[in-house]
Amino acid sequence: MDVSESSLAREIFGPLGGIVALGAAGAGASVGAFAAAHRAELDGLLRTVRTIGAFSAETMAIVEELGWHRDHDATPFLVMWSGFIEPFPFDADDPAVLRRMVGTGADLQLTHFLHASVAAALVAHEDPAGPAAPLADALRAACALLGGAADPAVAFRIWRVASLAPVLRPDSGTPEPARARWRACAHALEAALLPAA
Repeated sequence: MDVSESSLAREIFGPLGGIVALGAAGAGASVGAFAAAHRAELDGLLRTVRTIGAFSAETMAIVEELGWHRDHDATPFLVMWSGFIEPFPFDADDPAVLRRMVGTGADLQLTHFLHASVAAALVAHEDPAGPAAPLADALRAACALLGGAADPAVAFRIWRVASLAPVLRPDSGTPEPARARWRACAHALEAALLPAA
């Protein structure tokens, strides 16, 4: 079944919105102020995402439609972005609670972001290893938005175990040619993100 370009992009933009909200929470800033302060980084990241998915200008305009970079009360969404590691309402004044939510949310949203980005890259590019450099750049940029709560190498390892392994299983329902493409992309990403032993 073919997946539309806009659907592929939304799968990336969703967790990216979570990353921005979590970055803002970790920095003690409003979402709008955080996004404004990191406008150059966000613009660069979105340009990289556009390259990864070979997305049209119309597809990239979905970011404006979603509005996650504008000021809004992200407090209720932080529970969702962090996988309900804390109940709602949570004690936003407790530094341990906030650290736990930002850390868990960073792991979760980076995993979703990377998985969706790889899926879009594999649709858009014939060579599955070809987009490894922009994928690694996008992951590094997303981690940077989360400050000290994220590390690209750790994020890659979590994705490899939590999201890639189920795709590669012979009983996954993913056809072997597609599994081979996911595997080739993962190997290229490993070379880009993990230092050689």
